[in-house]
Amino acid sequence: MAETFSIGEALAAPVRVIRRHPLAVFVWGLTMVVLSLALSALVFGSLADLPLAQAEGAEPPPEFLGRMMAFQGMSMLANLGQVALSIIIWTATMRATLRIGRPDRYFFMRAGMDELRVGVVGVALFFGAYIAVIVLVLLGVAIGAVAWQANEALAILLGFLMVLGLIAAVIYAMARLSLIAPATLILERFAFVEGWNLAKGRVGSLLGLLICTWLIYMAIYFVIAFLAILAIFASGVFAHMQAVEQAVTFRDLMPPPGVIAGLVVVLIGPGAFLYGAVMTLLCAPFASACRQLLDGSPQGALEA
Repeated sequence: MAETFSIGEALAAPVRVIRRHPLAVFVWGLTMVVLSLALSALVFGSLADLPLAQAEGAEPPPEFLGRMMAFQGMSMLANLGQVALSIIIWTATMRATLRIGRPDRYFFMRAGMDELRVGVVGVALFFGAYIAVIVLVLLGVAIGAVAWQANEALAILLGFLMVLGLIAAVIYAMARLSLIAPATLILERFAFVEGWNLAKGRVGSLLGLLICTWLIYMAIYFVIAFLAILAIFASGVFAHMQAVEQAVTFRDLMPPPGVIAGLVVVLIGPGAFLYGAVMTLLCAPFASACRQLLDGSPQGALEA
């Protein structure tokens, strides 16, 4: 049985996917960007003519409440759509990692049982972690309140240690649960037990993979943020923002059409590819690690 996996090979997986399937990576990012732009246009269209402020004591116009209700409903549908599309692309990145070099006419994107299972796993892990954190926080508050009655200094120290413990627990859980989704895709069944068992005894390696992945992500993020700030200054958006003090409606806050057009071109071009590459970076290493461990696991080891 494979004792561990190669972190180097896992980190190389997104690079191989990007190199062998650049068009698929671009399509993944483009799909998310187009959806985001469409939703932004819908939101702006519903709010563009609304006033930024009401006169003191004045009642809002009759259509204000209706538009805000429609906006809330549209936002909920948009969030659901983004979650569904994210699951499809999440699964596609893992599928491409497992089939590097094999052509796929749909860019590894599907809307089938694999996506449904991965989506259920993702939702279950998210809400399970959310509930667990809330319970731990409430428990910590209760313990801190009791300790505060006894000794304030002790309560502060205890609170600091509990915060550190909570952070450590969250990081441990992220590493221990990181193989459940790729195992679900590979085994074609809900693999909560199998993914959990695969991570057993390998939390250190998985934690190292998690840290390396996030360090690379943060480096890319800061480079992009720096370039974006330079582009915003060069485009004159800040100058426009300073000139909208007399804006009456949301439409008046929008930058000039040329700036918007340039932003759209950047987003659906290099921005889309970069978006897809980042999603690949965050997903492919764990699919590769899971594949390595499963390939080295004898029959029955996953049920241990």
